Amino acid sequence: SASKHLQPAGDAPSSVTVITSDEIQKQGYRTLADILRTVRSFYVTYDRNYSSLGVRGFARPGDYNTRILLLVDGHRLNDNIYDEAMIGTEFPVDVDLIQRIEIVRGPVSSLYGSNALFAAINIITKRAEDVNGLYLATEAASFNTYKGRISFGRTLKQLRFLISGSFYGSRGQNQLFFSEFNTTQTNNGIASHADDDQLGTAFATISSHDFTLEAVYGTREKGIPTAAYDTIFNNPGTRTTDTHGYADLRYEHTFRGSWDVLARAFYDRYTYQGTYIYPSPVDPTQISPNLDFADGKWWGSELQLTKTVLNRNRITAGGEYRNNFRQNQCSYNENPYSFLLDDRRRSFVGALFLQDEVTISKSVALNAGVRYDYYSSVDGSTDPRAALIWRPWSHTALKAIYGEAFRVPNVYEKYYSVPPNAPNPALKPEKIRSAEFVWEQSLSDRLWLSASAFHNTMDDLITQRSLDDGSFIFQNMQKAASDGIELEVKGQLSNGFEGIASYSFQETKNRDTGRFLNDSARHLGKLNAIQPLLRKSLFASFDAQYRSGMTPFTGSSVSPFAIINLDLLGRNIGKHLD
Repeated sequence: SASKHLQPAGDAPSSVTVITSDEIQKQGYRTLADILRTVRSFYVTYDRNYSSLGVRGFARPGDYNTRILLLVDGHRLNDNIYDEAMIGTEFPVDVDLIQRIEIVRGPVSSLYGSNALFAAINIITKRAEDVNGLYLATEAASFNTYKGRISFGRTLKQLRFLISGSFYGSRGQNQLFFSEFNTTQTNNGIASHADDDQLGTAFATISSHDFTLEAVYGTREKGIPTAAYDTIFNNPGTRTTDTHGYADLRYEHTFRGSWDVLARAFYDRYTYQGTYIYPSPVDPTQISPNLDFADGKWWGSELQLTKTVLNRNRITAGGEYRNNFRQNQCSYNENPYSFLLDDRRRSFVGALFLQDEVTISKSVALNAGVRYDYYSSVDGSTDPRAALIWRPWSHTALKAIYGEAFRVPNVYEKYYSVPPNAPNPALKPEKIRSAEFVWEQSLSDRLWLSASAFHNTMDDLITQRSLDDGSFIFQNMQKAASDGIELEVKGQLSNGFEGIASYSFQETKNRDTGRFLNDSARHLGKLNAIQPLLRKSLFASFDAQYRSGMTPFTGSSVSPFAIINLDLLGRNIGKHLD
């Protein structure tokens, strides 16, 4: 994912983390958010509706993971309304279908365009040969939580296919206490049976010769117990529904003369419905639901060519086109009926990119690339990236990296105008410049060390702020800077024990005021360990996470905390059961 071709992590022009399906199973992760919580310099917050991802000190209020690019098998998953990267139960792919996750830190707009400011996360899914037959799975958990999955994969000569379907349902925590509503009029601050969560997903892939057709569909409905947006507290009717599906046809072939070609065409559909329960302005004893909708459709294509020239230059060139032919938002109240918003947009983006990996000597390589994106709604952007990789010894890699990236304001930030939100069509793209030094060291055949130091500067940072009249608006307000270090040690013993320990420190500040940004965690500590037991038929895993205190948007404080998770996996009980 760092260079759009397979390569050793030490040769990648970025700091890269790879998480395998084996680790996911042994650690018992149930969502993509669970997995990302354990990654160095990443932290996740959850508001009982969506999971939000912070990276290297950046996690902005009112944001839907727009500064992270999320991919599934190279297919862009961020939608065309909110640019949301869905990582909680709303993520439309079952985590048991993940073959590996590749996390590329730093700006990678030189390859992927908008949204790839802090990281690109590529989910590589399993194929027919990874399943090879019928697979059934079921779960039961607290709060009336159930899940089931059926998958079937088969290889028939040149034809390979995998189909899978999953469902998930949870009543959620029966009673949640919120001190802000601790009055007799609001049930003494207790929200009852308002935290439910339902999900259904489908996944299919079929391959023949050099063609692969992949289809994904996921729909999630979530009850919101927090009285979000001043809705009626303790009313289970307030909820959101998100649906995302796509079809992606991919062609990959190596021609004579070592020309590698990748071409793809795709179609996506994303819909959102929010139901928010308010008291009726006519009769306060009655309710007045507000229905909020978003409907996005887009299609596109991509072409990529790779060629090695003179045995020293690996050149990758390509282009991409996306046509957002539907970007609609609407909202209305039911009782009494009043129409609040009917915004219909369409846009397109075209891009060209070029990357050259130059082998200067046996120990030195230079990776340099640039991409130009033309947007119909805003000015175009040219984004370079360069990495000098020096391997003085076979077990050492030193990387000096510079990159730039951008994010185009989405239609929600620019045009959503349901009170108290105000539109701002004049929003400009935000820009990041990043410099990073990476040291990757193999201390032995079973022990590895990684260290990084980085400096990020952002201009025209899009921030949601409150105006004097009580309304909220997105504006290009802040200039921000972030400095930090990351340390990670990974080891594996001969008896099968394996573990990862990491520490991250970052200071992310407003460059004008010198104040720390909201929702920015300065210290993160992670410890993961897996120990095989009983002749490697039983695995015990340990996962500890520490996050320092933060200042949220409200100006109060969030205390530091630590979480410890324990998991047991019984593998190959008999011949067919885990």
